[in-house]
Amino acid sequence: MRIKRFSRLFFLFFVPLTVAVSGCSTTASLTRKVLPQSWANKVLPGQPNLKQRIMVFPLVDQAGLGPQLTGQYSQQFYDLLKASPNLLVAEPPDGMFSSLAMESPQFGVVTNSSLVDLAQSLGMNDLIIAVVNPVEISIRKTGIWPFDNWRKIYGISIAVNVIDTASKTLLLTHLESREFPVDLDEAEELDEKAFINEASTEAYPEMIRDLPEIVARELHRQPWTGSILAVENNAIMINAGKEVGLEPGKSFEVFAPGKTIPSGSGRTIFLFGEKIGIIKINSVMETHSLAEPVSGGPFEPKQFVRFKP
Repeated sequence: MRIKRFSRLFFLFFVPLTVAVSGCSTTASLTRKVLPQSWANKVLPGQPNLKQRIMVFPLVDQAGLGPQLTGQYSQQFYDLLKASPNLLVAEPPDGMFSSLAMESPQFGVVTNSSLVDLAQSLGMNDLIIAVVNPVEISIRKTGIWPFDNWRKIYGISIAVNVIDTASKTLLLTHLESREFPVDLDEAEELDEKAFINEASTEAYPEMIRDLPEIVARELHRQPWTGSILAVENNAIMINAGKEVGLEPGKSFEVFAPGKTIPSGSGRTIFLFGEKIGIIKINSVMETHSLAEPVSGGPFEPKQFVRFKP
């Protein structure tokens, strides 16, 4: 019943090639897209970036898994994200999240902006919500002629959304799915509920294991963004400190808040505006830092900052 995925057998080919050309940044970038992340990290130099502070909400159960299984999968997803060295992971405060209180996700994309605002108020760079989608059942012809056949397809999927709290935009929306086909003549005698339960027991743990690496890889690729908290004379306080790996002497680009665009879901998207200037860190505390102007200005609270490696 299980759909086999192609095993990654090209490792022996790609490693010598990668080592030979690791000095080329273009090749390194392409190789990161080809190789699995665990391999790429071993053979390619790391890209400098700050740790991302993320808030991970419990899985939204739209598949009818029930509280026990949903809670179990939510905890596994959280623990695997927490194991990433590039992420600082937090759970929402008790009582601050309920899937029943959310607007219904469309195609696995959560549209409730109040959750994003909550995460931003608690100092998070990103918000992560994964949705366990209802099982999709379709009928289509599969296989290659003359061995093709009409089959009933049971699709099991989880959609994960990564939202930047500063710009209120989706950095990533990824659908992880598995398909389980059954010949139409067999489907007529199938105990569908039992079959879906069996397929789900196989599919969900696999997807929960795969998703955190996808999320961590994308977040490490994204530039670190935050904001100016306060300005007094030439002292500029920003919301990054030792906990995210910031050190004195590092620089940030500063942008004005740009235009706001209402999305089709009703969520407001805040775009970065014009570049205001560059600031340099001279004093680092645990959760925030003080910087001084390098160029441009004037610098004001609520302006966006972006890490400049």
